[in-house]
Amino acid sequence: MKFILLFYTLLFTTTYFAQQYDPFEGEFIYSVELIHPETKKAKFISFTTIITNDTLLRTESESPSLGKQTLIKHLQLSKQYVLIDYQGKKYAIQQNLGKDTTISKYTFTTCYGSKKIGGIRAKKIMVSHPNFKEPIAMYYAKNLNPIYLNIFKDIPGLPIQYFIQTEVGLLCYTLREFSKKEVPSTVFTFGKEYEKISFNEFLDRISK
Repeated sequence: MKFILLFYTLLFTTTYFAQQYDPFEGEFIYSVELIHPETKKAKFISFTTIITNDTLLRTESESPSLGKQTLIKHLQLSKQYVLIDYQGKKYAIQQNLGKDTTISKYTFTTCYGSKKIGGIRAKKIMVSHPNFKEPIAMYYAKNLNPIYLNIFKDIPGLPIQYFIQTEVGLLCYTLREFSKKEVPSTVFTFGKEYEKISFNEFLDRISK
């Protein structure tokens, strides 16, 4: 459980304001596949859905092992709630994210190439990381803000197809579809059945 919360905290800590991007309101849906380290075969795991009105963000993911997870974030204020069901109780774990002080280990090398992924024309970029045996080709949309994902610091656009190294293999995230549409403000709220609690308070409860 601690790993899940820390994953979300790290996933959404950096901010991007230096570059101008097209405003976007709507939904992105990514598939998540695990690539076996030896056979290189991909196994479908789950979908991740990102909904935004360019100010607020809601991310939903689900997998057989972790179940459903939801994050609601204010992009400018860097405040977020992680919604979790734990032992029959619903918690809205509040996190105030400070200024990012982490140093990214990812390095990017621009290169020629592009392809259409999930309905978006994406540019190719080579990505290096200490956990990668060799640079990996990833794809991004240069006109869309990477803050919707915040996976990689300093990537020049929204990742459309990207990889993350884990202990069990390489995770591949690929945009399957997106839609521009008006998003009701209620999408970024949660019910009274969720108890608002701080991150440290939640850790204290589950450690008892």
